[in-house]
Amino acid sequence: MNTELEPLGFVPPPKLPRGQRLAQWLKARMQQRLSYDRPLFYHGSAGLLIAGTLAMVLVALGMPTGLGALVDIGGFVSLNTVALYAAAQLCSVLLTLVFVPVPRLFAGFFLYVGFEAYFIFYYSEFGVLMAALFAVAYAICGAIAGMLLGQILRLRGRGLAIAGIIVAGVLFVNFAANQLRGASDDAAPAEGMDSRHSSADGATDMSLEDGAQIAFIDAENPALPGSYSYRAFTYGSGSDKQRGEYGEQTELLTSSVDASAYIKKWAWLKQKFWGFDQSELPLNARVWMPEGDGAFPLVLMVHGNHLMEEFSDAGYAYLGELLASRGFIAISVDENFLNYSVWSGIPEQDMKMRAWILLKHIQQIQSFSTMADNPFYSKVDFSKVSLIGHSRGGQAVAMAVDYKRWFAEDEGLSSMAQIDFASVVALAPTDKEVDKTSARLKDVSYLTLQGARDGDVNSFYGDRQYIRTSFTPGSPYFKASLYLSEANHSRFNSDWGMMDERVPGGLFLNQQHMMTQAEQQQAAKVYVSAFLEATLHGNDIYKPLFENNKASPDWLPTSSDYVSRYEDASFLAAARYEEDVNKLTLPSGGKLSAEGFKVWEESEAKDRDNRNKGSRGAVLEWDAAASYTLELAATYSEAIVSKGLETFSFSMENTGEEARDAAAAAPQIELELVPAQGQTVRLPLSSFNDIPLPFETQFTIVPWLEKRLKEGKYKESIESVFQTYSLPLARFAEAGSWPSGTKITRITFYFSGEPGRVMLDDIGFYK
Repeated sequence: MNTELEPLGFVPPPKLPRGQRLAQWLKARMQQRLSYDRPLFYHGSAGLLIAGTLAMVLVALGMPTGLGALVDIGGFVSLNTVALYAAAQLCSVLLTLVFVPVPRLFAGFFLYVGFEAYFIFYYSEFGVLMAALFAVAYAICGAIAGMLLGQILRLRGRGLAIAGIIVAGVLFVNFAANQLRGASDDAAPAEGMDSRHSSADGATDMSLEDGAQIAFIDAENPALPGSYSYRAFTYGSGSDKQRGEYGEQTELLTSSVDASAYIKKWAWLKQKFWGFDQSELPLNARVWMPEGDGAFPLVLMVHGNHLMEEFSDAGYAYLGELLASRGFIAISVDENFLNYSVWSGIPEQDMKMRAWILLKHIQQIQSFSTMADNPFYSKVDFSKVSLIGHSRGGQAVAMAVDYKRWFAEDEGLSSMAQIDFASVVALAPTDKEVDKTSARLKDVSYLTLQGARDGDVNSFYGDRQYIRTSFTPGSPYFKASLYLSEANHSRFNSDWGMMDERVPGGLFLNQQHMMTQAEQQQAAKVYVSAFLEATLHGNDIYKPLFENNKASPDWLPTSSDYVSRYEDASFLAAARYEEDVNKLTLPSGGKLSAEGFKVWEESEAKDRDNRNKGSRGAVLEWDAAASYTLELAATYSEAIVSKGLETFSFSMENTGEEARDAAAAAPQIELELVPAQGQTVRLPLSSFNDIPLPFETQFTIVPWLEKRLKEGKYKESIESVFQTYSLPLARFAEAGSWPSGTKITRITFYFSGEPGRVMLDDIGFYK
């Protein structure tokens, strides 16, 4: 120090200790901490607080704890508010210490809400990049909304601000309601759904717009209640912690079952929630029992994988009540403890266990039926048992029927040998290999329904089980499928809501123009009831519905289009394309030929994910007129007559790129049958049924998201599915003056009109 320049008498201040100097520096810095946070940014922080709170409300709805929605929302929001405030303050301190000249508290709010949104989107399977983009956009929108509202308030436009808040709230509520509910969801069926067509001679011919002549079924709508009164009750453990209907309110007590041989681990949170582990799984179910003398056919229904805390078994009451009124014992099985929980995961071997638990329920009913004081006593016809499953339950019911494939060594299932499974129904089923194998149904009727707008199981996996279902010739069994253009996954269950993904991801799924829950369940009631009438009651009057879905159009909602497939045990195949790779031969000894095709090959049928369905077909692509001919072997032609086969049948997919064009026209196809005697007859295929274009689905609210959301799960807007065409030979015989017993020697498909591409499969005749 240069003391010569110091004033006379100056005494330098004592040098402070380092700790005190640091404290003074920190104090000075903290006084500058909020120097950049002007009122505009305070308002932005308020907007971010609101945005973060809304995000937590959605998280709470998508991650239920089982304590109730209000408790979940209150807990999530409270913890998030504390964390947001603490994180924002800490961030402002750190930014102050490193001299970053930004609104520091606002930056803390922005970064917290941004990261919060990122993790929400990421765990909703948006992917890293998409989650980051949406998170930044969400935080920016929250901040801007707060700033705008703050400016309005500063201008003393409180009335305008309040109006803006109300308008914004109404728009948000309307958007959320539309996403949660879809279109208007009145319980009343669509106009005309309950209509019945009949005439004096038992049928009415109707000409569709394309000229098709369809004979309506002369029968009551199978979705209408039947003549039986019924009562509803439950059976269960008597000690259920979550539901009184399986606790003290249950009518019949059941013993638990030990699944320790299959499930080795059981999450402690799952045990805490349910009060049991894998060694004492309960047998709980809802029962709808017809009044009157038995025995009645038995129908068990089982749900699929949903959030464990949101119970699923009551969601099929609409089917249970209908079936009981029509003379079936209907039971909805509780397997909620096998479902996924955000907090405790999903048990191992859950697919195998879903089938095993079903079998244990049947054994429990066997036991009930022997007790004289039991409602099931002498009421159950175990020679007529059907299983209905939805989603994973749709796979489980097929596995339960084919149980020996997985449970051959389980001696506890020995009484299942006394059960005759007549039929299986799968609603939007999964089809995953379990222990490297899949169910194969033999001599069991099979029905599957799938929506083209299914945002969960978005490929038609039921088609695979359809292909793996076979019959002994001459047996009474059949298989059928129905593909609905405007149906989704969840609306088959009344308790699963309207969306196929939990929030917030589900809010990005497109709900516009979708079938309402009432309409989708109406379609399910028509097909399931008619199927069980045919397979359990032997009421064959409903079988034409499965051969041609136009046979009774007013039973089905007009809000959707339909494609159906059918085959029964009388079917005699002329070509299945599985027997060899020679495209010139038929398995019966006949020959194949083609003219004018750009592509003629035999190939695998593929699903929406471009995976093999387990079947092959003939792929035909044309630019101009072309023809495809089957020369039938003499022995095959004779078998058609000797077996009394009356209907020519084939299945066809419309697969061409032209089909993806909304303005594309349906292929023009004619069928020519050449008899051994009489005149050759050529008729347009459209006179028998529609030739539909593939259903094109927009899964998300913004088309740009289709290829980016959930690792591209929705990238394919179209899945080509097979439509079966049934052509009565009587129509051809009448037009060609064929004498009785005439043999068919040749079949030719003629393609014309615009360029197109189709796949043919399962060509043959049936009774």
